[in-house]
Amino acid sequence: MQFLDSSRQTLAVIGAGKIGTAILRALKDEWNVIGTGRSDETIERVRRVGAIATKDNSMACRIADVVILSVKPSHLRDLLPLSRHLEGKLVISVLAGVRTSMLESEFPKARIVRAMPNINAIIGASVTAISAGRSARESDIEVAERIFRKLGYVFRVPEEYMDPITALIGSGPALISEIIDAMLLGAVAAGMPRELAYEMLLKLMEGTVRALEETGMHPAQLRDLVTTPGGTTIAGISVMEEMRVKSGIIYAIKGASDRAKELGMHMESLVLAQT
Repeated sequence: MQFLDSSRQTLAVIGAGKIGTAILRALKDEWNVIGTGRSDETIERVRRVGAIATKDNSMACRIADVVILSVKPSHLRDLLPLSRHLEGKLVISVLAGVRTSMLESEFPKARIVRAMPNINAIIGASVTAISAGRSARESDIEVAERIFRKLGYVFRVPEEYMDPITALIGSGPALISEIIDAMLLGAVAAGMPRELAYEMLLKLMEGTVRALEETGMHPAQLRDLVTTPGGTTIAGISVMEEMRVKSGIIYAIKGASDRAKELGMHMESLVLAQT
């Protein structure tokens, strides 16, 4: 075990995947940080960011002041024996679909906060939603906000919004990447070199977001500014309408939200069956 600075609090990330490792990297200069994992590859990745690495979840929870649960939802059952090591501690869950009420029933003496960051945490540009469980204090929520501000933007939200937020924010980078990839392929099909199209497309996305933020326009208003009668833009939009692209995106968000809810209900049933 590496030396722990007694002047700092200790934070443990249980299940240091990509986002968990990003948390460790962002906090290592202010906290004692511990990351756990099952594989040698994970342990080595945790060590490379300057955190204490271990495969012993119990030990990590025992010495931590704050514990972040960052395993896959399907592995939640494996964490139930940790309950006695979480007594009196702030536990932040980033498990998709898993409600604070369920965690409070399994870890009754812990204080629970739920968070949903996204993969952009790896560059400090995450959007993270935070909801407090009934057991959490205001000071606990503030600690969670301070942690995730190190990774990007933070929004405090009612937990009832967490499933659609999981779809919009958690899955959002993948969905947006699909849209970017489709536009890139379209540009290539129209005759552009791939590298040039990709470079210009990223700048296009950046500029469009900036225009929306700085003008306060609704996306439909910006669309209408570009769309002229009989022009190229309306021709492209007409094809998108014919192919039901907008409907597909709407249903993608709704489908991802429904899946988050299903995952949570499934995990609750498995945990209840085990207990």
